[in-house]
Amino acid sequence: NLSCTCKRRIMSSIGRLLRGITYPASAVGAHFRDYLRDCGVVFSTLGLVLIACAMRGDLMLSGMLLYKSLHGTETSLSVQWNDTEPRLNTSSQSGSNLHNHTAELLTTGSTPQHYQAVLPDYLQLPKSWKMDDLLLYIFYAVASSLIMYHLMCGSLQFYYYVRRRDSPEEWKCQPNRFLTRSNELHEVVVGTATMTIASVNSGLVVCWIANGNYNKLYFDVSEYGYAYLLLSVPALFFWIEAAAYYVHRTMHLPWLYKRIHKQHHRYNAPTAYSFIAMSPVELYSYQSLLLLPMFVVPIHGLVFLANVLYTYYFGLVDHSGIKMESWLPWQPETLFHDNHHKYFHCNFGFNLRLFDWLHGTLRRGDREYGENVFGGFGREKKMK
Repeated sequence: NLSCTCKRRIMSSIGRLLRGITYPASAVGAHFRDYLRDCGVVFSTLGLVLIACAMRGDLMLSGMLLYKSLHGTETSLSVQWNDTEPRLNTSSQSGSNLHNHTAELLTTGSTPQHYQAVLPDYLQLPKSWKMDDLLLYIFYAVASSLIMYHLMCGSLQFYYYVRRRDSPEEWKCQPNRFLTRSNELHEVVVGTATMTIASVNSGLVVCWIANGNYNKLYFDVSEYGYAYLLLSVPALFFWIEAAAYYVHRTMHLPWLYKRIHKQHHRYNAPTAYSFIAMSPVELYSYQSLLLLPMFVVPIHGLVFLANVLYTYYFGLVDHSGIKMESWLPWQPETLFHDNHHKYFHCNFGFNLRLFDWLHGTLRRGDREYGENVFGGFGREKKMK
């Protein structure tokens, strides 16, 4: 009896934890089997947070931003480039120095006299490019992202699509539809290839920033004040969501859909693997618009990091095919985007219904949708 009481208390804590992040629509069980299931959901949710960092290859970028945000304004270790040789700057640094080709070294070791390259010279680009250790950055970005991608997506796939395949009505958005074996393999292969491309992009960006090249990131709140910091959070969020909506809807124009975006829609009952299984053209469209603000307007490192993690986390769960809801009032349930894959040309938004509501592209129950019904508005249902 004591054991059962402890289990119930543990499950209650697990339920509270899940409600703070995302939680399955199914109720928390009270028996041992349900207890194990709920523990699996907790670990899956925590794992999704980790893979959110890795999605589209930005695990390394996220880590660098977090480090610099925590230590950038306190540590004085930095390297400042000029037209000839880099020199060590040991004075107190502010975020604006990044705008003037200043990079803080991502190390806590002994104090070097200039940027300490790790790789030998024959593996380096010309010094004038200011991209030291590019191959190392790319290797780390690719390796870490691919490991997390397969580890976490594989775990979700095994737990839900293998272990609970006989009870899809309890957890699946489309309980009567599964991907074919060929499409499951296809999304893994394409997702792996696209993840590799995205990780290379991320390695390039991180190397660019770490070597002190131009960007608009800052790490000292006092530079622009708390009002600017707070306003920049929703501003960046709306930018990312607006860019995603309009790029996504553009991809649903007949010519682009048939030649580019249709590959992503072959997964009409998507799983987590399908999140990044897309054409490189589409990948570059999303990733470039996501990274653009850090080169255009001043953005605090943690603000950018928080938006990236939020976008990638919900992007992953939205493609998981698993029924989930969020405690955030503006965040649609996972069924919203799953319906996009089911009905094709509607529900183009990701983290807001706002733009679909403004443009009339929300799925309506009185309209008929299909892969060849373009425009986002559906058509009148035929009378039977």
